[in-house]
Amino acid sequence: MNTSLCIACGSVMIALPLLCGCGETRELTLYLQDLQVRGPTTRLPVHMTRNPEAQSITVMPSFWASTGKSSTGSLEGHSPVNASGVFQVDTIHRSDGGIYFRDPGGINTHGYAGKNLTWRYPSTGGGLDIDLGLSTTWALSLGASYSVAGGKGLWGYRAGLGLRQQKGNFGIRLDVGWDWESFAYESLTMASEHALSSTVADVGYFRDVGVSSMGNFYAALTINGAKPDNAVNLFLQLGLSRQTLQDYRPAAPKPEAWILPPFFLVIPPRLIVEDLRQKFMSTSIQITPGIYFDLDENMRLLVGGRVAIETEIEGISDPVLISPFVQIDWSL
Repeated sequence: MNTSLCIACGSVMIALPLLCGCGETRELTLYLQDLQVRGPTTRLPVHMTRNPEAQSITVMPSFWASTGKSSTGSLEGHSPVNASGVFQVDTIHRSDGGIYFRDPGGINTHGYAGKNLTWRYPSTGGGLDIDLGLSTTWALSLGASYSVAGGKGLWGYRAGLGLRQQKGNFGIRLDVGWDWESFAYESLTMASEHALSSTVADVGYFRDVGVSSMGNFYAALTINGAKPDNAVNLFLQLGLSRQTLQDYRPAAPKPEAWILPPFFLVIPPRLIVEDLRQKFMSTSIQITPGIYFDLDENMRLLVGGRVAIETEIEGISDPVLISPFVQIDWSL
């Protein structure tokens, strides 16, 4: 988690009153006003099953492109807004020249109907997978991928087991594993603090910027043609992947003394903290059709297209992302 909180909106911080000795209970509510995410959808490994062998090693470099640029959606936890759909605050000027924001109360009473999530996809990327035949039935797969989004280089890693079998002219393989995918993110948290006896609240904004990598489960079922005298064989993969981002949320102020600009000591009263910010979670169903053909006895070329269908993000603007790819399978 990025513990250093960059203060947004002109370095404005919540101005808490000096309440030394006061026993009044106050409530601090944290809202997620905006989240910008940059990163790819999960790239499931594509493995062909044809004459599987124990102790085999297959190296698989790949390259992909994305037809989509970005999608928008909604995450729970945005603050209430006024009748125009905007969170309305008053600007308070302090005697020392500083400013802070205040919610006057009774105005921001409507639910937010807009979108506070933007997911930007890399336009291209590449990867390298290695498939190790443990037996004719089982295989261990390891892989890594790299892409650039918004000037940020993002790595992904995966590891899994494959159960494979060839039946006549068809091969089938079930892969399950764990995928670590990196996201670059920028989030805007709003903190609203008020006395329980009042609806007037002091308001501050915190911006958190960083890169987060979380591990998630994936599963894929791949069926492919395995007829050796065919110039071209078909394959189809059906997969399920999940991605999460948990580290974008700044820590809530603790109920103990801390320093605020202009460097006076604040002794907070009793404080109730309510964090309404939802975690970023994505679940996609992936359908990957394609063809492959032999380049020589130890090498083949795969050409296909991943169709990722987002099922979890509320109100996503473009739920379908298509990514054409090419892959070379090189048997050592």
